[in-house]
Amino acid sequence: MDVAGVLCGRPAARALEEIARFHGAPAPGVVIGAVMVDWARELIGPEVEADAIAETERCLPDAVQLFTPCTLGNGWLRVLDWDRFALTLYDRFDRRGVRVWLDAGKTSGYPAIHDWFLKRLPKHALPLDTLLNSIFEAGRAVLSARPVHVNALLRRSKKEAVGICPGCGEAFDPRAGDLCKGCLNGGYFTWG
Repeated sequence: MDVAGVLCGRPAARALEEIARFHGAPAPGVVIGAVMVDWARELIGPEVEADAIAETERCLPDAVQLFTPCTLGNGWLRVLDWDRFALTLYDRFDRRGVRVWLDAGKTSGYPAIHDWFLKRLPKHALPLDTLLNSIFEAGRAVLSARPVHVNALLRRSKKEAVGICPGCGEAFDPRAGDLCKGCLNGGYFTWG
């Protein structure tokens, strides 16, 4: 595949290398996510100190983490398990921003993207080079965007205090209650 052009301010070939290094492969979802991030950043303006919301746990959060300063670790990225291929970048102070999504109606003009997005073909039946070429050809043509105002529901909360859980003896945010969430919910593991 001969990759030309620019993706998130980088030569496309370099962006694909970064995606493969971070995600484990040049996954189509991360590549489309990079196109989405690039457009969202352009629409809100480069001067905006942005937070991000990804509406799926698959691929898209990696594009946000790679191509913006927003990460799970710094708290500037929120991931919602809504299974919609959409992201929002917004001003963290006034919460105005833009939501960009992969528009299923617009993918019909790009059969490889359409079949991949709607899972009409098994993964092995659609060559990666074909799909990536289609993504680069389509660019923003398969996306939609609208301005949004993020409500207070997703406002980041600051950790104000640290307590020691009487159940496990580990540090936790005491706003959760008398016990940490792990002790309250039974945890996700048993000691081996």
